[in-house]
Amino acid sequence: MYRLAFLIFLSALFVACGDDSSNFTPSGNDDEIPNSADSQNGSSGSQSEVSGNSSIGEVVPGPVISDDPPVEDSTVVSDSDDLPKCTSENQGEAMMVASENAIYFCYEGEWVTGVVEDIGVSCENGSLIAGMRMPLDTVSSMFGYDTVSGEFVYRRQDVSVVGIAEKGPFRFGTSVKVVELDSMNRMADSDRIHETCVVTADGSYGFDAFDVVSPYVRVEAEGYYKNELTGGLSSELIKLRNVTDLTERDSVNVNILTHIDAVVVMKLAEQGGFNTPIRMLKEQSLKKVLYAFGIKIEGFNDDLFMQGQGGMFGPGTSTVSKISDEVNLFDGDEFSAALLAVSVMLQRHGSGQEMLLFADSIAQKVANTGNWDDWTSRAHLADWLMSLDINGDFEKIRKNVASWKLGDVPDFEKHLRNFWTKELKFPECNASTDGMVSHISESQSSLFGCDYRDTTKTKLRFTCDAELGRWRAATDIEKDTVGLGADTSKYDGAIRPGVINKDKNYIYETSTGKWRVATGNDIMDFSDVADVYRNLGAGESVVFVLRHAERTNETGSKGHLTDNGKAQAKSVGAKFSGVGRIYFAYSGYTRTLETCEGIADGAGQGSINPDVLDGLDGEWYVKSGDPSIIELSSWAYRGVPAGNFYDLEDRTKELVSDYILANRSKLQKVNFYISHDRMVLPLAVYASQKKVDLRYFDEQGNRNWVNFLAGAAIIFDNAGNVRYVPVRGLESGVMKL
Repeated sequence: MYRLAFLIFLSALFVACGDDSSNFTPSGNDDEIPNSADSQNGSSGSQSEVSGNSSIGEVVPGPVISDDPPVEDSTVVSDSDDLPKCTSENQGEAMMVASENAIYFCYEGEWVTGVVEDIGVSCENGSLIAGMRMPLDTVSSMFGYDTVSGEFVYRRQDVSVVGIAEKGPFRFGTSVKVVELDSMNRMADSDRIHETCVVTADGSYGFDAFDVVSPYVRVEAEGYYKNELTGGLSSELIKLRNVTDLTERDSVNVNILTHIDAVVVMKLAEQGGFNTPIRMLKEQSLKKVLYAFGIKIEGFNDDLFMQGQGGMFGPGTSTVSKISDEVNLFDGDEFSAALLAVSVMLQRHGSGQEMLLFADSIAQKVANTGNWDDWTSRAHLADWLMSLDINGDFEKIRKNVASWKLGDVPDFEKHLRNFWTKELKFPECNASTDGMVSHISESQSSLFGCDYRDTTKTKLRFTCDAELGRWRAATDIEKDTVGLGADTSKYDGAIRPGVINKDKNYIYETSTGKWRVATGNDIMDFSDVADVYRNLGAGESVVFVLRHAERTNETGSKGHLTDNGKAQAKSVGAKFSGVGRIYFAYSGYTRTLETCEGIADGAGQGSINPDVLDGLDGEWYVKSGDPSIIELSSWAYRGVPAGNFYDLEDRTKELVSDYILANRSKLQKVNFYISHDRMVLPLAVYASQKKVDLRYFDEQGNRNWVNFLAGAAIIFDNAGNVRYVPVRGLESGVMKL
């Protein structure tokens, strides 16, 4: 039973997706550029409509960067003159003066700076308070106490820990704690805790010298941070951690890499029975974390990518040594770029506690399996990064980080683009794939398409731009002309509907060898017969030369209209009720006579006695032989084959001269000549200057044919001036054969 169900599932999937091609190389291009996104940067779950031109105009996964104002930091002023008055009400508060990059404290009635050591500070809930001293050490147990000597046994004395706390940089007022871990008790927290506060603008901190019983510690930073995505302050307090070893180091950074790394380090320590020094595990842990995010740094963790075995390490071929404690955003190296990239990635789920839950879930995966193998989460993250990229939000992030003026912004974008393109199954973008256009074929993506033409979830398509060196959102013309290459560019003026945007048309120019967007100068629609009548000028009359209404399968001269055809003819006549006497002529065929009678009935004309005109027999443009309808359509547009046909312009003017202008004594304001498709199609093509699309000859085009009760209006005045309009009596002038 289960096997049968699985086979049914596979069969349904195959039917739904088919076997259409995924990637194409288009002809032509244009300069349409996607605009920025407009949804809220917060927790995930919703989708957001990307604002912008028709090149994109798509629903893409949210959240993306918000256009709403960022959270402003009320503790920052531009200049010292902008500081509020220091009173008893704000005693102890701290403010940042941006022009000086300095922190001022309201202390004893005035704002002072550079006096942290003198007045003492403490921090709580992300705020810095002057006039209080935070205890350096908190000890409430006998951890590390030697009962024989009666003294604490210190592993190191006078440790002066310094570092940087950053997501973006943590704001002053961030609390930093060092919690000593008990290596004899499976690295459990001890009660030895050392605390300090961030009192700088760049997130850096420093401890007064303290003694450690255990060199294995967890460093925690809790506060507000500068948000890379919005440029403002984070809306929530967050706490980041680092598990490290102070045996040989005093410099310890805390960031999003150390936060994930801490879980992996503890797992590695557990797997080793807590017998391996933590400092020996840190580099291996960082390699695993970067690998999980698809970040390869040559000489550091590239051996993992060569093996392709998530988290399995090779024989130690690394030439670069690094641990997460040493990484910060503005070192200007590959690790800085990796840190900023991962920091951005994790804000897929907002900037607060949901972000940390996301980070922790990844950390647990990496710790337990050696890789982040939640493929659904990876695909949704890739969707989000793609949304940021195509809407230009990577540049916004770069500008935000640059505005902090803490150093050069590293090349984080390459890692984000590498992640989303790899996860969404795009090949590498290089000279060999330049111009390739593709859809998202990763089934876990919110924008998955069974094949290139599947627009169920999105019309977004992507192209490899070798000049930029990356995949970008394809413009309409790039994605709509996919597959319309050399085989269909045999003639100038070929028209195709868009492959993705079916409501758009494209025209081929042999002079440029490219497709371009068809305009009103290239394509003309059929005008309704009633509109043409209403727009007649003073002294103008009109002859509507139309194909008969819907017929039965009898194609001979005695074939009749169907009941629907009779209703069609009557509906056209109803548009002319009350216009006065109407003149009718027909080809001599029964179905053309019945069409005249139906129009007359609808217009309230009563019984009529229409004239038979030989020129309306359907072969007016045929010189000899019995050319096919494909040949007829090809000749009307391209002039080939020419042998069996008259000249289109000369023959049309002859029709007007001999059957309209010469017949003016009988004609009224409104006149109907009812003929057949083989005459009406060339006439409509001529009337529109080849701008109506009746290119039935084009096998890869629309295969359009002239509809019932469609044709051309020949408009003339008393001076013999003539103009032409392609017209329809029904909703469309075109039918599909």
